[in-house]
Amino acid sequence: MAEAGSGADPAYFPHYPEIHANVTFWEHVYGRYSSSMAVIHDQTDLDRIYRVIKLNPQKTSAARKSNRALIEKTKDHYAAILTSLAGPNRPRTSEEKRVAALFDANASSSHYLEAAQNIRAQTGIKEEFRRGVIRSGAYMANIKQIFRSYGLPEDLAYLPHVESSFNVDAYSKFGAAGAWQFTRETGSQYMRIDYIIDERRDPLIAADGAARFLKKNYEQLGSWPLAITAYNYGPAGMRRAVAEYGSYERIFAHYRKGHFKFASRNFYAEFLAAVRVAKMYEQSGQLRLDQPRSYFIFRTPGYTKAVNLMRYLQIDEPTMRRYNPALRDPVFDGTKYIPKGYALKFPSQPQISNALRNPPASLFSGAQKASRFYRVQPGDTAGAIAKKHGISLQTLLAINHLGKNGFIQAGQNLRIPSASGTDEELVVLNDNKKYATQRQQSAATGDIVVAGNLQVMNPRRHNGAITGEVEVQPDESLGVFARWLGNSAESIGRTNGLAADEEIVPGQQLTLVFTTVDPQTFEQQRFDFHREIQEDFFASYAIVGFDSYTVRKGDTLWSICYKVFNLPLWLMKKYNADIGFTTLKPATRLLVPQVEPL
Repeated sequence: MAEAGSGADPAYFPHYPEIHANVTFWEHVYGRYSSSMAVIHDQTDLDRIYRVIKLNPQKTSAARKSNRALIEKTKDHYAAILTSLAGPNRPRTSEEKRVAALFDANASSSHYLEAAQNIRAQTGIKEEFRRGVIRSGAYMANIKQIFRSYGLPEDLAYLPHVESSFNVDAYSKFGAAGAWQFTRETGSQYMRIDYIIDERRDPLIAADGAARFLKKNYEQLGSWPLAITAYNYGPAGMRRAVAEYGSYERIFAHYRKGHFKFASRNFYAEFLAAVRVAKMYEQSGQLRLDQPRSYFIFRTPGYTKAVNLMRYLQIDEPTMRRYNPALRDPVFDGTKYIPKGYALKFPSQPQISNALRNPPASLFSGAQKASRFYRVQPGDTAGAIAKKHGISLQTLLAINHLGKNGFIQAGQNLRIPSASGTDEELVVLNDNKKYATQRQQSAATGDIVVAGNLQVMNPRRHNGAITGEVEVQPDESLGVFARWLGNSAESIGRTNGLAADEEIVPGQQLTLVFTTVDPQTFEQQRFDFHREIQEDFFASYAIVGFDSYTVRKGDTLWSICYKVFNLPLWLMKKYNADIGFTTLKPATRLLVPQVEPL
C-alpha cells in the first residue's frame, strides 16, 4: 500500500479523522481487493467488514448472475446473524461471536437490527485501477497543466481514477460519459455534446470543463472537500447541505437527504484514496505508463466526410478515433460530416502536416448532412417504408439495427438514407402508439430505434412566429429545449407558466415558440439527441431478458426506475410506450429489461 505522505496535498485536501476508515476502505478496494473479491460490509461504518468472498471470473452473463446470487446469499446470511444478535440470547457460534465483536460491547438490539438492513457488497477493482494508472500516463501531465492554468491544485487531476479509472470509453447506464463522467446536463455547460461531437469523450477537453466546474464549486462552497463532493452530488444539493450543517465533517456525519447516499457521502474519501494509491504506483516504478501523444491541430475549412479525409491522408480509422475521441460513430459511418471549423488532431508526422497545408477543395462541403422527416401512417411495414423511399429493405434494417426480421412498431423513429445517394437522410416518425406483442421482439436485437412522439404538433403562425406543442420525452428539460430553439429556459417557462429550473416530466405537453429555428430543424435536433443517448447506451450495455413488475400504490416512474431497478427512465418507457407514465395506476404490469454490460 501507499507510503505515508504520498497522498493529496493536505493544505487543500484535509484528511479528517471522521473519514479515516472510509479512506482506508477505498485504498484497499483500489489497491488490495481484486475483481474476484467482494467485500461484505456495513455501508455506514466501513470499518465493519463481515467477510470477503471469492467470486467467479465475471466474463459471462451466467458468471455475473452466479456472483450476484452468491453476494445476496452472503448478505442474507449476515443479516440473519445480526437479527439473531438483536434477540435475547447471547452469541453462541464462533461466527456470531466474531460478528458481535465488530460492535460496541453495549450495542442495543436496535443497533443490530439497523445493521441487518445496512449490509452492502463492494467488488474490488485492483486490476482496473492499475490499468487506469497506466492509461493516465497519456494525459496526466497535460491535465495537471490545465488545472494549474486555472489556479487550481493539480491533485484534482486524479479525479478520473474515481470516476472511470481513466477509461475514455466509460459510459454509465444513466448517461455519464468519458473519463470525467460528465452527465449531459452538466457537461453541456462546458463543452459540446451532440449527435456529431461529444467532447466528454476527450479527456483533455473534458479536463478543461472539469477544472471550470470544480473552480465554480469551490467559489460557491469555500472548501475542496465540499467542491469535490459537489462534483458527484451537484452544487445545488451541496449548498442546501451547507445551509443546514455548515462544515464537511458535519455533512458527512449527519446529512442524509435527497440523493446524498453512499456514493456522495464517500466521494471525497474515494478521491483521497485514489490519489494515494495512484501516486504509490507512479512512484514505485512497477508500471510502464502510457506516453502522451504528439499531435498538431487542423481546423476544417468546411464540412468533410471522415472516410474521404482519412483516405486522402492515408491514415486508418483507429488512428483517427484515437486522436479525436470526441467524434461520434455517425461521423465514421457517413451519417454526418465532421463539422466546419472543428479542431482535428493528427499525429505529428510530416507527410500528414504537408498534406493539410493545401488540401483539395473537393474534400469539403458547405453544409452538414441534413435530415428530413416523414410520418408513417398506421399499417405501414418496414418493407413498405423501404419501397416508398426507393431503398432496399436490407439498408433500412441495417441503418436502424432492426435485425433480419425487421420488426417495427408505432412510437419508433427510423432513420432512412436517401435513395439518391445525396447528402440528405430521412427520419421516419411513427404514430405514438405501440403494440405490446412486439416489445420483446424488438429489444432482442439491441433495439436502438428511438421511441416516442418527437413531432411538433399543431404548428401555426402567431404574432409573426410559429407556435406549436410538443410532448415531453425522457431526458428532456427546459434547458435542452432552449438550446434547440436558440432561446432561454426562462422564455419557455414564461410561455408555459413554469419556473426556468422547474422539472418537466415525460408525457407533459408544452407550447414552444419558434423564432430562431423552424419546427423541422427542431425535430432534427430532437431526434439526434435521443438517437445519441440510445446508441451510446447500447454500445456499452445489452438487454439479456425481461422481468415483469406490478405497480404498487405510491410508486412513481422515478422510484421504479432508479430505486427498484436502477434503470434509466427512457429505457423503461421504450418498452412500455403503451402505458401512460404521468398517471401510473396500481396493478399495472410493466415490462422491465434486464441489462448487462458488454
